[in-house]
Amino acid sequence: MSEAVYARIRANPKFVQLVERRGRLAWTLAAVVFVLFYALVLTIAFAPGVIGSRVMEGSTLSVGIAAGLFQFVFFWVLTAVYVGKANSDFDAMTAEVVADAVAAEVASNRDAPPAAPAVERVKEASGAAR
Repeated sequence: MSEAVYARIRANPKFVQLVERRGRLAWTLAAVVFVLFYALVLTIAFAPGVIGSRVMEGSTLSVGIAAGLFQFVFFWVLTAVYVGKANSDFDAMTAEVVADAVAAEVASNRDAPPAAPAVERVKEASGAAR
C-alpha cells in the first residue's frame, strides 16, 4: 500500500474509533490481570495463613494452589475473550477502514491524468528521445 493509503487510514474516523475500542478493551483486561495477580501476591505476603489453609475439610488442596490454578485458567479465558473480539469486531472494522482507504485511492488515481507510456519515459530518462 502506498503512503497515501496509510494517511487515509489514519485520518479515517472509523480507524480512530477502532484504536480507541481496542485500547480500552486491552487496558481493561490488563487491569483485571494486574489486580488479580497482585491480590494473590499481597495475600501471600500479608495473610499466609489464608493461603495455606485447605479449600475444605480433609482436602489436600490449599487455597493458594487453588487461587493460582484459577488465575491460570481465568487469564486464558480473558485471552480468549480478547481474541474473539479481535477476530470478530476488530477485524471487520479493520477491513472496512482499509477498503475505504483503498477505494478512495483508486478513485483519486482515476481522476489523475494518465501517465506517459513506459517506453517514452525510459527514452526520456536515457536521453534517446532528442
